[in-house]
Amino acid sequence: MNKKLIAVGVVTAAAGCLCKVAIDGYKEITAREKKKKSIIKRLAEMGDKTDYSDMIAFTQNKVKWNEQQETEKISITSERGDLLKGYLTLNKNESNVFVFFAHGCRTDHNGDPANFMQYYIEKGYNFLSVDHVAQGESGGAYMGYDYFESIDSLEWLDYLIRRFGQDIKIIIHGVSMGGATVCQMSDKVPSQVKLAVADCPYTSALDEFDHVAKSAGVKYTNTILKVINAMNKRFAGYDFKDTDVRNAVKNAKVPMLFVHGKEDDFVPTRMGVELYEICTNEKELYLVDNAIHAQSIKTDEVGYHKKLDAFIEKYL
Repeated sequence: MNKKLIAVGVVTAAAGCLCKVAIDGYKEITAREKKKKSIIKRLAEMGDKTDYSDMIAFTQNKVKWNEQQETEKISITSERGDLLKGYLTLNKNESNVFVFFAHGCRTDHNGDPANFMQYYIEKGYNFLSVDHVAQGESGGAYMGYDYFESIDSLEWLDYLIRRFGQDIKIIIHGVSMGGATVCQMSDKVPSQVKLAVADCPYTSALDEFDHVAKSAGVKYTNTILKVINAMNKRFAGYDFKDTDVRNAVKNAKVPMLFVHGKEDDFVPTRMGVELYEICTNEKELYLVDNAIHAQSIKTDEVGYHKKLDAFIEKYL
């Protein structure tokens, strides 16, 4: 989801709690994506001039490699009753190390996770990516902006432990909303999780909406966000305040690597730096020159891999 889309959704959602255009605007932010693009989304895409062609080509190339691997499609049912889909690639050489990868907003396992699968498989690890609730092939009507996703991801970790045994080791890695999901999980993970990588995480969904709206010239964001949060409680059943990851990060049980592009104006770099600073566990911060949102891996793939190599070697 681009920043213009969120801004347009925020404005239209604030038009009135009972107005259809308000509800449509809110759903552009949280609900499962429609096949037919709404006027709100078309306007948003017209306003976003960022060229994503290089990143799209980068990911598509990675997906081609991934598709040549033997991958098992698996399912769990969330505590809300949503059927969730996962994609498990076991290493050809038996390994007790599993990577769980959480993707960002408005994508799926062929998005952010695809950019890292080859790296982890070639290190000799197993790789599990998932489609989060209301995205990809998973069920559900509304995204959780890390609230639902972190709960579901802990269920996925339990699945791995039940299936492969108590002695496995797990790395958790996420990008954007997935990075926030990893942060939200960090104080709740089982002992099998040895380290976490949070790439361009936001501090909370409300902070993110506020930043994007203000960047688009929206005024009076406090009032607008109260309206949106009230609608979210009604439709999705959770409070956006519960997406705040600060407390979890302060009490993280595992070493954490925070990654952020220095030119990220969508989830601003300051959010990742703040989370790094408040984390009380062992931690490292990797800021990538010239990288915009969620593109650190493309901008400096060699440097990113070297940083991961060193962090994993230190803590796994």
